Amino acid sequence: MTKRELPMVSVIVPSYNMEEYIAETLDSVLASRYDNFEVIVVDDGSKDSSLAIAKRYAERDSRVRVFAQPNSGVSVARNLALKHCRGEYVLPVDADDKIEPTFIAEAAAVLDEDAEVKAVTCRCMFFGNREGEWQLPEYDVHKLATDNRLCASSMYRLRDALRAGGYSEVVVAREDWEFWISMLKDGGKVVKLPTVGFHYRVRAASKRFRDRGQKAQTIAGLNRLHPEFFERELGGKLHDQRSQSRLRNRIYRLLHPREVFVEKEYAHLEWFVKALPRMVEYAQSGGAQSPVALKMGEQEVLVETFKDCRESLTNSSAKQQFMAPKGDLQPIAYYAERSGLCSTDSYCIYIKK
Repeated sequence: MTKRELPMVSVIVPSYNMEEYIAETLDSVLASRYDNFEVIVVDDGSKDSSLAIAKRYAERDSRVRVFAQPNSGVSVARNLALKHCRGEYVLPVDADDKIEPTFIAEAAAVLDEDAEVKAVTCRCMFFGNREGEWQLPEYDVHKLATDNRLCASSMYRLRDALRAGGYSEVVVAREDWEFWISMLKDGGKVVKLPTVGFHYRVRAASKRFRDRGQKAQTIAGLNRLHPEFFERELGGKLHDQRSQSRLRNRIYRLLHPREVFVEKEYAHLEWFVKALPRMVEYAQSGGAQSPVALKMGEQEVLVETFKDCRESLTNSSAKQQFMAPKGDLQPIAYYAERSGLCSTDSYCIYIKK
Protein backbone atom coordinates (compact mmCIF):
# COMPACT_ATOMS: atom_id res chain seq x y z
CA MET A 1 0.00 0.00 0.00
CA THR A 2 1.06 3.60 -0.58
CA LYS A 3 0.83 6.18 2.16
CA ARG A 4 -2.44 7.49 0.72
CA GLU A 5 -3.97 4.03 0.72
CA LEU A 6 -3.14 3.38 4.36
CA PRO A 7 -6.01 4.25 6.71
CA MET A 8 -5.01 6.94 9.16
CA VAL A 9 -4.53 5.89 12.78
CA SER A 10 -5.07 8.40 15.57
CA VAL A 11 -2.98 7.68 18.67
CA ILE A 12 -4.63 9.43 21.61
CA VAL A 13 -2.48 10.22 24.66
CA PRO A 14 -4.18 11.58 27.80
CA SER A 15 -1.62 13.15 30.12
CA TYR A 16 -1.68 14.36 33.72
CA ASN A 17 1.56 15.23 35.53
CA MET A 18 3.64 12.91 33.36
CA GLU A 19 6.77 15.03 32.84
CA GLU A 20 8.99 12.08 33.83
CA TYR A 21 7.55 9.74 31.23
CA ILE A 22 5.72 11.50 28.38
CA ALA A 23 8.82 11.99 26.22
CA GLU A 24 9.57 8.25 26.36
CA THR A 25 5.96 7.51 25.42
CA LEU A 26 5.92 9.92 22.48
CA ASP A 27 9.29 8.67 21.25
CA SER A 28 7.96 5.12 21.18
CA VAL A 29 4.86 6.16 19.23
CA LEU A 30 6.74 8.34 16.74
CA ALA A 31 9.12 5.45 16.06
CA SER A 32 6.22 3.42 14.66
CA ARG A 33 6.81 1.79 11.27
CA TYR A 34 3.56 3.00 9.77
CA ASP A 35 3.29 5.86 7.34
CA ASN A 36 -0.07 7.40 8.15
CA PHE A 37 -0.74 8.23 11.78
CA GLU A 38 -1.23 11.23 14.02
CA VAL A 39 -0.68 11.73 17.75
CA ILE A 40 -3.23 13.66 19.80
CA VAL A 41 -2.05 14.63 23.27
CA VAL A 42 -4.67 15.95 25.69
CA ASP A 43 -3.17 17.51 28.80
CA ASP A 44 -5.58 17.11 31.70
CA GLY A 45 -4.62 20.20 33.71
CA SER A 46 -1.08 19.10 34.58
CA LYS A 47 0.74 21.05 37.28
CA ASP A 48 4.18 20.07 36.03
CA SER A 49 5.93 20.55 32.67
CA SER A 50 4.02 17.79 30.83
CA LEU A 51 2.15 20.24 28.61
CA ALA A 52 5.32 22.15 27.70
CA ILE A 53 7.08 18.91 26.75
CA ALA A 54 4.16 17.83 24.55
CA LYS A 55 4.11 21.24 22.84
CA ARG A 56 7.81 20.95 22.02
CA TYR A 57 7.10 17.65 20.27
CA ALA A 58 4.27 19.30 18.31
CA GLU A 59 6.61 22.09 17.21
CA ARG A 60 9.13 19.57 15.89
CA ASP A 61 6.74 17.03 14.35
CA SER A 62 3.58 17.92 12.43
CA ARG A 63 2.07 14.53 13.27
CA VAL A 64 1.64 15.66 16.89
CA ARG A 65 -1.23 17.89 17.99
CA VAL A 66 -1.73 19.07 21.57
CA PHE A 67 -4.88 20.12 23.41
CA ALA A 68 -5.32 21.18 27.02
CA GLN A 69 -8.26 21.10 29.41
CA PRO A 70 -8.87 21.77 33.12
CA ASN A 71 -8.31 18.67 35.24
CA SER A 72 -11.37 16.52 34.49
CA GLY A 73 -10.15 12.93 34.40
CA VAL A 74 -8.85 10.48 31.82
CA SER A 75 -12.26 9.74 30.26
CA VAL A 76 -12.96 13.40 29.55
CA ALA A 77 -9.46 13.74 28.08
CA ARG A 78 -9.93 10.72 25.83
CA ASN A 79 -13.35 11.94 24.70
CA LEU A 80 -11.86 15.31 23.77
CA ALA A 81 -9.22 13.47 21.76
CA LEU A 82 -11.90 11.42 19.97
CA LYS A 83 -13.58 14.68 18.90
CA HIS A 84 -10.36 15.78 17.22
CA CYS A 85 -9.42 12.47 15.61
CA ARG A 86 -8.82 12.55 11.87
CA GLY A 87 -8.08 8.85 11.69
CA GLU A 88 -10.32 5.94 10.84
CA TYR A 89 -8.70 3.84 13.58
CA VAL A 90 -7.83 4.84 17.15
CA LEU A 91 -5.14 3.61 19.53
CA PRO A 92 -5.15 4.93 23.12
CA VAL A 93 -1.75 5.06 24.82
CA ASP A 94 -1.34 6.46 28.33
CA ALA A 95 1.45 8.99 28.78
CA ASP A 96 3.67 6.66 30.80
CA ASP A 97 3.41 3.55 28.61
CA LYS A 98 5.14 2.48 25.39
CA ILE A 99 4.32 0.63 22.18
CA GLU A 100 6.45 -1.45 19.83
CA PRO A 101 7.35 0.04 16.41
CA THR A 102 5.30 -2.60 14.56
CA PHE A 103 2.14 -2.54 16.68
CA ILE A 104 0.24 0.17 14.78
CA ALA A 105 0.89 -1.45 11.39
CA GLU A 106 -0.01 -4.96 12.57
CA ALA A 107 -3.21 -3.88 14.33
CA ALA A 108 -4.36 -1.62 11.48
CA ALA A 109 -3.87 -4.46 9.00
CA VAL A 110 -6.26 -6.68 10.98
CA LEU A 111 -8.96 -4.00 11.09
CA ASP A 112 -8.44 -3.34 7.39
CA GLU A 113 -8.93 -6.99 6.47
CA ASP A 114 -12.00 -7.87 8.56
CA ALA A 115 -14.94 -5.50 9.03
CA GLU A 116 -16.32 -7.68 11.84
CA VAL A 117 -13.30 -7.04 14.07
CA LYS A 118 -13.99 -4.30 16.61
CA ALA A 119 -10.77 -4.40 18.62
CA VAL A 120 -7.20 -5.56 18.12
CA THR A 121 -5.09 -6.27 21.18
CA CYS A 122 -1.67 -7.86 21.62
CA ARG A 123 0.66 -9.47 24.10
CA CYS A 124 1.58 -6.98 26.82
CA MET A 125 4.67 -6.66 29.01
CA PHE A 126 5.14 -4.97 32.38
CA PHE A 127 8.06 -2.65 33.04
CA GLY A 128 9.03 -0.25 35.81
CA ASN A 129 8.26 -1.60 39.29
CA ARG A 130 7.28 -4.98 37.86
CA GLU A 131 8.55 -7.09 34.98
CA GLY A 132 7.23 -10.00 32.97
CA GLU A 133 4.30 -10.64 30.67
CA TRP A 134 0.82 -9.41 31.56
CA GLN A 135 -1.22 -12.61 31.42
CA LEU A 136 -4.56 -11.25 30.29
CA PRO A 137 -7.24 -13.94 29.86
CA GLU A 138 -8.57 -14.65 26.39
CA TYR A 139 -11.45 -12.43 25.33
CA ASP A 140 -14.94 -13.83 25.89
CA VAL A 141 -18.01 -11.58 25.85
CA HIS A 142 -19.68 -13.72 28.52
CA LYS A 143 -16.71 -13.33 30.88
CA LEU A 144 -16.44 -9.63 30.06
CA ALA A 145 -19.43 -9.27 32.41
CA THR A 146 -17.27 -10.00 35.45
CA ASP A 147 -13.80 -8.84 34.43
CA ASN A 148 -12.06 -6.54 31.98
CA ARG A 149 -10.29 -8.76 29.46
CA LEU A 150 -8.63 -6.21 27.16
CA CYS A 151 -5.85 -3.76 27.84
CA ALA A 152 -6.66 -0.09 27.31
CA SER A 153 -4.17 0.16 24.46
CA SER A 154 -6.12 -1.90 21.95
CA MET A 155 -6.92 -0.47 18.52
CA TYR A 156 -10.52 0.13 17.42
CA ARG A 157 -12.52 2.00 14.81
CA LEU A 158 -13.46 5.59 15.54
CA ARG A 159 -17.03 4.99 14.36
CA ASP A 160 -17.46 2.13 16.84
CA ALA A 161 -16.19 4.29 19.69
CA LEU A 162 -18.59 7.10 18.82
CA ARG A 163 -21.47 4.64 18.45
CA ALA A 164 -20.64 3.33 21.94
CA GLY A 165 -20.79 6.86 23.34
CA GLY A 166 -17.07 7.22 23.98
CA TYR A 167 -15.61 6.73 27.45
CA SER A 168 -17.90 6.94 30.47
CA GLU A 169 -17.32 10.07 32.52
CA VAL A 170 -19.21 8.69 35.54
CA VAL A 171 -17.62 5.25 36.07
CA VAL A 172 -14.64 5.65 38.40
CA ALA A 173 -11.36 3.74 37.92
CA ARG A 174 -12.65 1.17 35.41
CA GLU A 175 -13.55 3.38 32.45
CA ASP A 176 -11.73 1.00 30.07
CA TRP A 177 -13.88 -1.93 31.16
CA GLU A 178 -17.06 0.10 30.69
CA PHE A 179 -15.87 1.22 27.26
CA TRP A 180 -15.31 -2.35 26.06
CA ILE A 181 -18.71 -3.43 27.38
CA SER A 182 -20.36 -0.56 25.49
CA MET A 183 -18.56 -1.45 22.27
CA LEU A 184 -18.72 -5.25 22.39
CA LYS A 185 -21.88 -6.26 24.27
CA ASP A 186 -23.90 -6.47 21.04
CA GLY A 187 -21.27 -8.42 19.12
CA GLY A 188 -18.01 -8.01 17.24
CA LYS A 189 -14.72 -9.88 17.05
CA VAL A 190 -11.63 -9.24 19.13
CA VAL A 191 -8.26 -10.30 17.68
CA LYS A 192 -5.15 -10.76 19.80
CA LEU A 193 -1.86 -10.44 17.93
CA PRO A 194 0.72 -13.14 18.77
CA THR A 195 3.44 -10.50 19.16
CA VAL A 196 4.30 -8.13 22.01
CA GLY A 197 3.04 -4.69 21.06
CA PHE A 198 2.44 -2.84 24.33
CA HIS A 199 4.48 -2.11 27.45
CA TYR A 200 2.59 -1.16 30.62
CA ARG A 201 4.53 0.83 33.19
CA VAL A 202 3.86 -0.22 36.78
CA ARG A 203 4.31 2.61 39.26
CA ALA A 204 3.32 3.14 42.89
CA ALA A 205 0.50 5.35 41.60
CA SER A 206 -0.73 2.91 38.95
CA LYS A 207 -4.50 2.56 38.79
CA ARG A 208 -6.28 0.26 41.20
CA PHE A 209 -9.32 0.39 43.42
CA ARG A 210 -8.25 2.70 46.23
CA ASP A 211 -10.90 1.51 48.66
CA ARG A 212 -14.11 -0.46 48.93
CA GLY A 213 -16.19 2.67 48.47
CA GLN A 214 -14.64 3.33 45.07
CA LYS A 215 -15.20 -0.28 44.03
CA ALA A 216 -18.86 -0.10 45.07
CA GLN A 217 -19.27 3.15 43.13
CA THR A 218 -17.79 1.55 40.01
CA ILE A 219 -20.00 -1.56 40.25
CA ALA A 220 -23.08 0.63 40.74
CA GLY A 221 -22.16 2.71 37.69
CA LEU A 222 -21.70 -0.36 35.50
CA ASN A 223 -25.06 -1.77 36.62
CA ARG A 224 -26.78 1.52 35.88
CA LEU A 225 -25.27 1.85 32.39
CA HIS A 226 -25.61 -1.78 31.24
CA PRO A 227 -28.54 -3.46 33.06
CA GLU A 228 -29.59 -5.55 30.05
CA PHE A 229 -26.04 -6.84 29.48
CA PHE A 230 -25.64 -8.08 33.05
CA GLU A 231 -29.16 -9.54 33.00
CA ARG A 232 -28.28 -11.50 29.87
CA GLU A 233 -24.86 -12.69 31.01
CA LEU A 234 -25.30 -12.98 34.79
CA GLY A 235 -29.04 -13.43 35.23
CA GLY A 236 -29.17 -10.21 37.24
CA LYS A 237 -26.91 -7.45 38.46
CA LEU A 238 -23.13 -7.40 38.88
CA HIS A 239 -22.21 -7.82 42.57
CA ASP A 240 -19.21 -6.49 44.49
CA GLN A 241 -17.88 -10.06 44.65
CA ARG A 242 -18.01 -10.27 40.88
CA SER A 243 -17.18 -13.96 40.46
CA GLN A 244 -20.18 -14.87 42.64
CA SER A 245 -22.66 -12.77 40.67
CA ARG A 246 -24.25 -15.62 38.70
CA LEU A 247 -24.74 -17.79 41.80
CA ARG A 248 -26.18 -14.97 43.88
CA ASN A 249 -28.56 -14.02 41.08
CA ARG A 250 -29.77 -17.62 40.75
CA ILE A 251 -30.53 -17.73 44.47
CA TYR A 252 -32.34 -14.40 44.25
CA ARG A 253 -34.48 -15.65 41.37
CA LEU A 254 -35.47 -18.78 43.30
CA LEU A 255 -36.73 -16.56 46.11
CA HIS A 256 -38.30 -14.00 43.78
CA PRO A 257 -40.00 -15.78 40.84
CA ARG A 258 -41.26 -13.61 37.99
CA GLU A 259 -43.55 -13.56 34.98
CA VAL A 260 -42.38 -11.69 31.88
CA PHE A 261 -44.17 -11.11 28.59
CA VAL A 262 -42.88 -9.17 25.58
CA GLU A 263 -44.74 -8.70 22.29
CA LYS A 264 -42.96 -10.50 19.42
CA GLU A 265 -42.40 -7.25 17.57
CA TYR A 266 -40.32 -6.03 20.52
CA ALA A 267 -38.53 -9.28 21.34
CA HIS A 268 -35.19 -7.47 20.97
CA LEU A 269 -36.05 -5.61 24.19
CA GLU A 270 -36.40 -8.82 26.24
CA TRP A 271 -33.25 -8.35 28.32
CA PHE A 272 -34.12 -4.74 29.04
CA VAL A 273 -37.58 -5.84 30.22
CA LYS A 274 -36.05 -8.51 32.45
CA ALA A 275 -33.78 -5.86 33.98
CA LEU A 276 -36.71 -3.47 34.46
CA PRO A 277 -36.88 -3.42 38.29
CA ARG A 278 -33.32 -2.13 38.49
CA MET A 279 -33.84 0.36 35.67
CA VAL A 280 -36.89 1.78 37.42
CA GLU A 281 -35.06 1.86 40.75
CA TYR A 282 -32.20 3.86 39.22
CA ALA A 283 -34.64 6.30 37.60
CA GLN A 284 -36.67 6.75 40.78
CA SER A 285 -33.52 7.36 42.83
CA GLY A 286 -33.08 10.39 40.58
CA GLY A 287 -36.59 11.63 41.34
CA ALA A 288 -38.62 10.02 38.53
CA GLN A 289 -42.28 9.24 39.26
CA SER A 290 -44.63 6.66 37.70
CA PRO A 291 -45.06 6.50 34.76
CA VAL A 292 -41.27 6.43 34.44
CA ALA A 293 -39.72 7.47 31.11
CA LEU A 294 -36.87 5.14 30.12
CA LYS A 295 -34.75 4.26 27.11
CA MET A 296 -34.33 0.61 26.20
CA GLY A 297 -31.52 0.82 23.70
CA GLU A 298 -32.88 3.24 21.10
CA GLN A 299 -36.52 2.66 22.11
CA GLU A 300 -38.19 5.25 24.36
CA VAL A 301 -40.80 3.74 26.69
CA LEU A 302 -43.06 4.67 29.59
CA VAL A 303 -43.29 2.31 32.57
CA GLU A 304 -46.23 2.22 34.97
CA THR A 305 -45.37 0.64 38.33
CA PHE A 306 -47.65 -1.26 40.72
CA LYS A 307 -47.39 -2.81 44.19
CA ASP A 308 -49.94 -5.59 44.71
CA CYS A 309 -50.92 -7.18 48.00
CA ARG A 310 -51.41 -10.54 46.35
CA GLU A 311 -49.33 -13.66 45.92
CA SER A 312 -50.31 -14.57 42.36
CA LEU A 313 -48.00 -13.46 39.55
CA THR A 314 -50.53 -14.40 36.87
CA ASN A 315 -53.04 -11.77 37.98
CA SER A 316 -50.78 -8.78 38.52
CA SER A 317 -51.97 -5.22 38.06
CA ALA A 318 -49.47 -4.76 35.24
CA LYS A 319 -50.92 -7.73 33.36
CA GLN A 320 -54.43 -6.35 33.78
CA GLN A 321 -53.29 -2.98 32.45
CA PHE A 322 -51.58 -4.71 29.52
CA MET A 323 -54.86 -6.41 28.61
CA ALA A 324 -56.74 -3.08 28.73
CA PRO A 325 -54.71 -0.52 26.69
CA LYS A 326 -55.53 3.13 27.14
CA GLY A 327 -55.48 6.28 25.02
CA ASP A 328 -52.43 6.91 22.88
CA LEU A 329 -50.26 4.42 24.79
CA GLN A 330 -49.58 1.00 23.29
CA PRO A 331 -48.58 -1.72 25.80
CA ILE A 332 -45.67 -3.84 24.56
CA ALA A 333 -44.63 -5.83 27.65
CA TYR A 334 -45.27 -6.49 31.30
CA TYR A 335 -43.19 -7.76 34.20
CA ALA A 336 -44.31 -9.15 37.57
CA GLU A 337 -42.02 -10.29 40.40
CA ARG A 338 -42.73 -11.77 43.83
CA SER A 339 -41.39 -9.23 46.31
CA GLY A 340 -42.69 -10.82 49.53
CA LEU A 341 -44.75 -13.70 50.85
CA CYS A 342 -48.00 -12.02 49.80
CA SER A 343 -46.85 -9.12 47.65
CA THR A 344 -45.91 -8.55 44.02
CA ASP A 345 -44.19 -5.70 42.21
CA SER A 346 -45.28 -5.33 38.61
CA TYR A 347 -44.60 -3.07 35.65
CA CYS A 348 -46.43 -2.34 32.42
CA ILE A 349 -44.33 -0.99 29.54
CA TYR A 350 -45.82 1.30 26.90
CA ILE A 351 -44.77 3.15 23.80
CA LYS A 352 -46.60 6.13 22.37
CA LYS A 353 -48.65 5.31 19.28
